[in-house]
Amino acid sequence: MPISIDAFEEGSERYSIEERIVQFLHEHDKQAYNVREVTEAVMETGWSEANVAHAEDGDLIGCIIDVATVSSILDRLVDHGALERRIIDTGDGERSYYRTRAT
Repeated sequence: MPISIDAFEEGSERYSIEERIVQFLHEHDKQAYNVREVTEAVMETGWSEANVAHAEDGDLIGCIIDVATVSSILDRLVDHGALERRIIDTGDGERSYYRTRAT
């Protein structure tokens, strides 16, 4: 349901998901995380299409949207040199893992 511009203006500003991803990975710079783990860590009320930590059947599409959003942002951050990505064989197949750039 759309809202009026007045209602929009009354809302509070939040920093971007991109900023939250960088902050999270910087705060946890001794570990690397896959897309789902990053999504669960950074998607909060107001950003998330679903609660990715406790998805129910009806939340599956929202979870997919959240993971796709975070995945796209992670790719852009890698492309711009803000993060590193490595493909890791987890035993269940290969996955991309992300961390802040090594200093």
